Amino acid sequence: MAISTIQPYPLDSDLVTYKEAKQLFAETDYPVSVSTLRRWVKDMQLHAETLFGVVYISYSDLLVAHGAWVADTVP
Repeated sequence: MAISTIQPYPLDSDLVTYKEAKQLFAETDYPVSVSTLRRWVKDMQLHAETLFGVVYISYSDLLVAHGAWVADTVP
């Protein structure tokens, strides 16, 4: 399937803010809080960048952490 909109340039990364990540995970059956996301970044030493006081985290890394968390949570 082709994309329906024109991408003017390729995305260099998949960085999202904590708020954006929380909103993305809220659409799943297993939402997480910002404090949980911060704990994952700290405990798992996930890649994070700060730009003008805003922290950006790799969404791919968060997906892996979320998958592991769900696997441990679901019986």
